[in-house]
Amino acid sequence: MGLDDYRRSVSTAKRAAILGAAREAFLKDGFSRAAVADIARHADVSTATLYKHFASKEELFAAVAKEAAGVVDDYSNAIAPGIGAREALTKIARAYLSAQFDGKINDLMRVVIAEVPSHPKLVAEMSDLIMERRYKSFQNILDEMVERGLLKPHDTALSTRFASGMIKELFVWPALFDPAYRIPDDAGTKIEKTVDLFLARYGA
Repeated sequence: MGLDDYRRSVSTAKRAAILGAAREAFLKDGFSRAAVADIARHADVSTATLYKHFASKEELFAAVAKEAAGVVDDYSNAIAPGIGAREALTKIARAYLSAQFDGKINDLMRVVIAEVPSHPKLVAEMSDLIMERRYKSFQNILDEMVERGLLKPHDTALSTRFASGMIKELFVWPALFDPAYRIPDDAGTKIEKTVDLFLARYGA
C-alpha cells in the first residue's frame, strides 16, 4: 500500500468512526443535546478532524441519516425470476419493517420529530433522504411488477403511498410514540392481510 492509499484508508476509517459515534450520540441524546466534542472523543479523533469531514453538526446528522437511508430501499430481491406478486409484496413489507426497527429508522425519526420547532430543516432533509427515497424505490418495483404482468396497470405513485400508509398505520406510528414498541407477534398475519387488500385493488 502506497502512502496515498494509506492516508485514504486512515481517513475512511476516521470518517466511519465519527459516523458511528454520532449515530449513537444522536439516538441517545437527540440532535440538540448531542455535543460535537463528545462525538469526537468517542470516535477517538480531534474536534478539528471531525470538522474536516463534516463542516457542521447539521451536516453530520445528514450524513448519519444518509447512511441509514442505505437500508430503506433495498428491495432488489423482491421480484427475482419466478416470484409472484404476493411473495414480492410480502418481502417488501418485511424489508420495510427491518429498516424501521433493526435499522433504527424509527429512532432517528423520533429524534427529528423532537427537533421540529428549533431545526425544521432536519425534517426536510430526513424526508428527502429516507421517505422520498423509499417511495421512489418502492414505486420502481411496482412499475416493474406492472410491466411483468404481476399487477394491473395503475397509478403506482398512488399505490406506493397506499401500501406504505397501511404499513405505517400498523407498525410505524405506534413505534414513534412508544420507544419500547416492538414488532408484534401477529405481524405476519397483519402483513398478509395488508397484501390481500393491496392485491384486491391492484392485482392483475
